[in-house]
Amino acid sequence: MKLIKKIGFLGAFIVPFLVVIGYYGGGFWNFSAFFFAYIFVPICDEIIGRDKSNVSAANYEATLENKYFEILVHSLVYVQLGIVIWALCMLAWYPLSWVAYIGFLLSMMSFTSNGINIAHELGHKKSYIARFNAKLNLMTTCYMHFYVEHNRGHHVHVATPLDPATSKKNQTFYAFWVQTVFGSFKSAWKIEKERLAKKNIPFYSIVENEMLRAILFPLLFVSIITLVLSFQMNYFVYIVPLFFFLQSVMAFSSLEAVNYIEHYGMTRREIAPNKYERVNPLHSWNSSHLISNLMLLQLQRHSDHHAYASRPYQVLRHFDESPQLPFGYPVMIMIALVPPLWFKIMNKKLENWQKLAIDEVQIRHSIESTV
Repeated sequence: MKLIKKIGFLGAFIVPFLVVIGYYGGGFWNFSAFFFAYIFVPICDEIIGRDKSNVSAANYEATLENKYFEILVHSLVYVQLGIVIWALCMLAWYPLSWVAYIGFLLSMMSFTSNGINIAHELGHKKSYIARFNAKLNLMTTCYMHFYVEHNRGHHVHVATPLDPATSKKNQTFYAFWVQTVFGSFKSAWKIEKERLAKKNIPFYSIVENEMLRAILFPLLFVSIITLVLSFQMNYFVYIVPLFFFLQSVMAFSSLEAVNYIEHYGMTRREIAPNKYERVNPLHSWNSSHLISNLMLLQLQRHSDHHAYASRPYQVLRHFDESPQLPFGYPVMIMIALVPPLWFKIMNKKLENWQKLAIDEVQIRHSIESTV
């Protein structure tokens, strides 16, 4: 991996930095992180373009084992935890104007939504500390059930009618939001209930039940902070839970917008009743726009991720055969919010890609030619 790209992953720290700097700048400066993520990064993507390079065979093992990449992603967890606590304290101590509050909320959403991506990366690892940190990060956006459903639900059923997190052709983002938010939560309950039943563990066990903890821990987290600050201020600081839950909903809605984008119109071939072909890089939309990929730790190389879920972000590959998004995620999210525009762009892209009739043999050859 080129040194410039390796250093570029530190770009993930720019948004949290701008959240803090924007707050102390005051007023419209609170929009800084939001404008950076949704205006500046897309402009840079268009100017700099795509990066289709993959880690070479000679550098693969060294890149895979380099602790720099692991330290970077773990450190972002504690940056997020610290900034969320700091933000709640600042709002209790120093009230903002409505304009500043809206900017601060949008900037925090831009930051904590990527935190779900960080948790996503860590949740695919096997170590206890990685999985602990994944859940810790998800706690700050009230989305801890994502850890259960994503790994054991979404990755199993992606691009099939069984997956609530796969969007259908001609489905609006708003219809998909209802489907995935409530459907994924329901799926996570079912998955966890079945897991506990196999182990003969009572469903009400707080120690073992991931879903009970997914509900309890965010509530406990914000309740403790609210009580401490309310005691200090001598009145109930309603702004603390209000802001916490608002930024959480906005963060996980941003995450679900990404899910909408990643698998729009994708389908796996049914080879037997309720049994589908193996997932491969043809079942997810890919984007190799350089700058947004650096900010998002290559989440946009989603085709390779779904085919090989345990593959760390620094060695995810680009495949030309995968369906390619016209823009990076920030622009695609904004387009998804306008259904007529989304359908006009993406239905044509989907249909043109389907006409290529790329099959598993072709993508397998491409996979085997890389490491």
